This record gives sequence, structure tokens and C-alpha cells, in this order.
Amino acid sequence: MSFAEKPFGVRIQTMGDIAERKFEERSVVEWVRYGLCRPPIVMSALPPELRYTADYLTAQGLVEVQGLGQDQTLKVKHDKLEALRWWSKIHPVFLFVYDSHKDRHSLLSLDDLTKRCQESDTESFPEGKPYFAIKSSLIWGDV
Repeated sequence: MSFAEKPFGVRIQTMGDIAERKFEERSVVEWVRYGLCRPPIVMSALPPELRYTADYLTAQGLVEVQGLGQDQTLKVKHDKLEALRWWSKIHPVFLFVYDSHKDRHSLLSLDDLTKRCQESDTESFPEGKPYFAIKSSLIWGDV
């Protein structure tokens, strides 16, 4: 069973940890932790703009961090993309993508992320949340 196919309660246990550590190790700019990291509140009760507050703040912009693995597909929830667009009205937004399967990373501007979403299919997580299924080839140009 792939990570995306596991129930949300299982995915949340480690969601983002590996990718966030890689951002912290590889960032070439100073950063501070900014977003919510598994707080003890019901996240679904929050508006998407708060639920999807970017993970890090830099002088250059807000940085959301997300990983992908063996299936080589970055899964960006539709409502997350909309929330990041909202945040971009305040400060530029970037997505740091870490591929744990091939140990590589990329930093995408929100415009670049949006273009890749438009070029991708929509799929859904087991609980029904739709996401853009962005193939790694759209990020790194591999086949």
C-alpha cells in the first residue's frame, strides 16, 4: 500500500517530517518555522488559509514543504493551492519539493506550481479530498 493509500490517521503521523528536515538542511537562506505542525486541535475546523499556512518564513517568501516518494507523484490538494494563492497576496510563496525515493529537491514558485497543476490530472485521497497528481517528470524533467 502506497503512502497516499493509507488512512489519513496513519499518514498524519509522519506527514512532511522527512521533507521538512531536508528543507532545513538544504536551505540556502535563513528561515524560521512558521506553519502549524500537527497541533492538538481539529484542523478540519479551521479555514483553509489557516490550515495550509506555509511551513517556513524567509525574507524572500513563505515556503510550503511537501514530499513525494516511490510513486513519483506530488499530490497537491486543490484547497491547499487556493490557500497558498491567498497567502501570496501577503508575501511570495514557494513550494520546496523533496523526493525521498531519489534524494533530490526543487524549489518552485507559486506560478510554477500552478502551471504544473494545470498540466496534471485530478485524483482523490481515500477520504475523498481531490488533489493534483503532478508527475516527477513535470518537476525534474525525467522520464
